[in-house]
Amino acid sequence: MIGTALLNLLEGMLRGEHALAYTEEITRFHRAKGSSDYLEAIGFIRDKLVEWNLAKTVVERYPADGLTTYQTWTPPPAWEPARAELSLVHPEDRHICSFETEPVCLVFGSTSTPSQGLILDVVDIGDGVGDQAYSGKEVYGKVVLTSGSSRNAFRFAVKKRGAIGVLTDYMPSQNPSIKRTPCDLPDAVSYASFPVTHEDIGKRAFGFSLSLRQAQEIRRLLKNGPVKIKAEVEADLFPGEIQVLTGIIPGTEKRDEVLIIAHLCHPKPGANDNASGCGLAMELARAISAAVDQGKLARPKHSIRFMFVPEMYGTIAYLERHPGLSKRVKAAVNLDMVGEAREAMSSANLVSTPWSLPSALNDVTAFYMDLVARRGESFGRPEKGIAWLYDVTGFSGGSDHYILVDSSYGIPCVYLGHWPDRFYHTGMDTIQMVDKEELLRSGLVTAATVLTFADPCQDNIKLMYGLVASGAGLRIAKCMDEAYLRALTYSNQGKKKAEEAALNAYERGRILLEKELAAVDSVLRHVPKANVAEARKMAKMIKGNLRAIFKASYEKNRLITGIDDSARHGQVLKKSDSFQGQVYSRLFRGPLSLDYFYARIDEKRREHYHKREKDDPVFHWRLVEVINFMDGRRTLGEIASLVSAEYPELLPDDLKNFIKDLKAAELISPVKET
Repeated sequence: MIGTALLNLLEGMLRGEHALAYTEEITRFHRAKGSSDYLEAIGFIRDKLVEWNLAKTVVERYPADGLTTYQTWTPPPAWEPARAELSLVHPEDRHICSFETEPVCLVFGSTSTPSQGLILDVVDIGDGVGDQAYSGKEVYGKVVLTSGSSRNAFRFAVKKRGAIGVLTDYMPSQNPSIKRTPCDLPDAVSYASFPVTHEDIGKRAFGFSLSLRQAQEIRRLLKNGPVKIKAEVEADLFPGEIQVLTGIIPGTEKRDEVLIIAHLCHPKPGANDNASGCGLAMELARAISAAVDQGKLARPKHSIRFMFVPEMYGTIAYLERHPGLSKRVKAAVNLDMVGEAREAMSSANLVSTPWSLPSALNDVTAFYMDLVARRGESFGRPEKGIAWLYDVTGFSGGSDHYILVDSSYGIPCVYLGHWPDRFYHTGMDTIQMVDKEELLRSGLVTAATVLTFADPCQDNIKLMYGLVASGAGLRIAKCMDEAYLRALTYSNQGKKKAEEAALNAYERGRILLEKELAAVDSVLRHVPKANVAEARKMAKMIKGNLRAIFKASYEKNRLITGIDDSARHGQVLKKSDSFQGQVYSRLFRGPLSLDYFYARIDEKRREHYHKREKDDPVFHWRLVEVINFMDGRRTLGEIASLVSAEYPELLPDDLKNFIKDLKAAELISPVKET
């Protein structure tokens, strides 16, 4: 069963109101990694999975002590908050905020004050970055007020200069287009954390996240003289554990699996991020298991695994303990922020696998998103109209798919969620911002996609091939059209500039073709052995058609631009560059943790990376793909071309300096140097 018929069946199984109810229950817990509330939330989900007859429902535990490292990822120590109050005591006496009524106000990683609390002077340090922020200011033994991040204040004010506390009104991911700024949301309190390690266990440092209105009032008072606050905090930072919950709907052939994953951590309420992903995963587990048990849905060939994890850390820890999983999991969907109501001013978002991991999964998921979007009214037309705002984008990270798709694991995984979100990482991310219909739409896409890959029957294999063929053809044609449009755009800047633009665009099209051919080949991973010969014939035909599309597009571009020397395709690194022929292999698995990397390079280089990340939104993802393509065989010249095709405008110096830093940090080793 495929396409609309499958969606119709699923619509009779899935209940958006059930997913919403599970989501609401999860929002009751302040889900800090290693805390008792996190354990209670895990227990709630585990009991439901057992009730719904999932097999091998297991909670696995992993050390979280700030010392134990999973490849380059070191989970912070466990954190247990209990109580926190912040009050103004001079020049006025009044309450500011409380953990009981606004749990997100207490910065993650804060530790206890004496039971009677602390009365401390407040010092405004602006953004808190650089020595100039502290010039002429004594912060030792005081509380700093910053417009910058709690992480920077912890590093520069607490660790380096001896401050005891931090007050911050920093709002990450500001976006005026959806009215997500402190001025638009003056009462929003943002989720904040300290970058604590094992060295911070037993030491005193607390933080409160404030709204713009609260912070501005303190700044107003500071203009007229000293300000004192009283902080009472009861919170423990300790060597603990993180927990990963898994359960399985067994397939008829139990070796291979498909995966649905959602992260459970984040502060209370954290409704969309990410109680919604966990609530929807629960409803998918209930509905699919019940349909199989009742005979409404045939038991799939592959097992369906559900994973509930502390974001990033739990996923990489689990993969390291279960190294065979990466070969067994044929496809995965990461559910993160899947239920946004209209008030969140968000749109559904499908993030594709990176070019380093081409997969038919992208086109299958996009196909079902389009079908779900067309369930709406026809608006007077004979065909269904689009009734769901969604977007399909290239690869970016930020959630657990980032771990799975890393080339050392190679698990095809798409991200299904929403972005941007007006209330992201604030106390305003409440259950009222979650919509049951949006949960249902996300659930239909996920279930259809997962069942397609869990049951690689002849119809589903043909569907995969057909969708990859049509999707790849459109992408290649679009890319080559952009090539000649770019050449025409630059034509008024001279022939040399136009020729360079056309050749660079041609190179991108050539690499895209190779990526799409690999996506066609990825279907073979799902074909039963008895059908491989027939599948290879189908793949050969499709790849021939894609090459023909590329060739026809190139000929059209050649006629329009007059540039036909395709052999002189654009290169990021010059042939004379000593880096061009160098080959390296990586010495770690999983994505490179930036905390781990930055701890092994000097401060000047760290600041350079921070500046480049701020100036260029895709800078980090270029470096991620540099590592993903680093297989001990490709030269740096080849890697540079591959990455620049996926994320145009890779700067040679960025690549070369990154390689130097990786070598200095002993994270890569040379296979061939020139």
